[in-house]
Amino acid sequence: MNILLIYATNSGGTFISSEIISESLKAKGHTITVKNAKDAQPADMDAPDLIILGSPSWMYEGMDGHPHDEMMHFFDRCKGKTVEGKKFAVYGLGDSSYPNFCGAVKHLENFIAELKGVLVVNSLRIDGFFFAEEKSRKMVEVWTENLSTKL
Repeated sequence: MNILLIYATNSGGTFISSEIISESLKAKGHTITVKNAKDAQPADMDAPDLIILGSPSWMYEGMDGHPHDEMMHFFDRCKGKTVEGKKFAVYGLGDSSYPNFCGAVKHLENFIAELKGVLVVNSLRIDGFFFAEEKSRKMVEVWTENLSTKL
């Protein structure tokens, strides 16, 4: 399967997660392209069979619980685009001490709905990636394994 993973990162946890996901899916025989959201273009979503979106939750324009600003700019570039029926998956990193824990996930899911895409697996929400990195990595591995059974 041809897979595109688009991520945004601040401290590197979302990037590390993208590497774990990519390596796991490649090991299962999938072709995967990983792009930082700042480099992703709407046309990138045309060819893949599955698109994975990942972002930390972030303050954007003074509001907490949004995707990283690079992901928000990607959303802006995609205004009016649809990829009806395209398969998607979402992962997000956050900190449960904030009121909108992993709020970026909801924004990513809403973006997929606007694109007329379809989520194929429950979204992953990771609390404090670097505070429990081994546990966080394991969560990503388990989620990716679950995702691979849906492909």
